[in-house]
Amino acid sequence: MTITKQANLEQAQLVTATFGFTNSKKDTAFWDTTLTPLLNEIEADLTLEQIRELPNITATKKAYKAVGLDAARHRPSSDSLLRRVVKGQGLYQINALVDVNNYLSLKLQLPIGSYDLAKIDGPISYQVAEEGAEYAGIGKGAINISHFPTLVDQQDAFGSPISDSTRAMIAPETTEAMLVVYAFGQSPAQLAAIEQTVKTVLQAAFNPEEITTEIIA
Repeated sequence: MTITKQANLEQAQLVTATFGFTNSKKDTAFWDTTLTPLLNEIEADLTLEQIRELPNITATKKAYKAVGLDAARHRPSSDSLLRRVVKGQGLYQINALVDVNNYLSLKLQLPIGSYDLAKIDGPISYQVAEEGAEYAGIGKGAINISHFPTLVDQQDAFGSPISDSTRAMIAPETTEAMLVVYAFGQSPAQLAAIEQTVKTVLQAAFNPEEITTEIIA
């Protein structure tokens, strides 16, 4: 599914993957062999001060500032996840795809969203939300998304590297999804590496018949 990008997001890139799969409440093998070892590694090796200096975190915050956001007030979702792990708070366990989403966000240190394609209406654009815009955020109620970089379909905004909407959220019954890496300040080689990482992890986790990926730079 091709996404068109607004001109004022020149510092922003996307890596997308669409695929069919069977979701589950929890993939214990994925946690034991893949996610938990990464959580342990992050908790042992990173500090809160070091998170601030990670290249992908700083690049994301720089892009936020370029579209008028207060980067200190609106943390990238990857920043929030890393901080939660470093503080020893672990991760919320929702379902298998959300767990994979979180793993990739922690590994790549970039915001990532996963969306139920059955809940998306028509063409998608990546644009900066207007002043006063809002939507129902997952676990947050109504949130003001003014100046957020957002994914927008024929209805309204449904996704952002800061906080996603409930409208297209992944559910246990989801069978076709789009995973989006919100990349900022990445070279062509880095984007290609991200694309390959996403494909490898999705293949190992769900073994889908087909994964369609796209880089939007």
